[in-house]
Amino acid sequence: MISVIALHFVVGSVAGFMFAVRTLLTLVGIVLIECVATTMALGFTAGLYLLASLIAVQTSYLGGIYLRSVLERVGIAQPYVRPQA
Repeated sequence: MISVIALHFVVGSVAGFMFAVRTLLTLVGIVLIECVATTMALGFTAGLYLLASLIAVQTSYLGGIYLRSVLERVGIAQPYVRPQA
């Protein structure tokens, strides 16, 4: 289960570094469905571990956003500019 939490942490940080908030909402929805399905299949304890992975996705997303802002400030990364439609 620790490897699942680590995987969710990596996915969240990459998503925070590259994508907008809408992606976070999609990831949270997917992990929440995963958490509910695992709780029904394997029991309450396994569901608590996946609840920790939901928290890992959210906190690592914030870490990815922070990393992107630091790299933008240093000049390594380009600021995210949304094209006008």
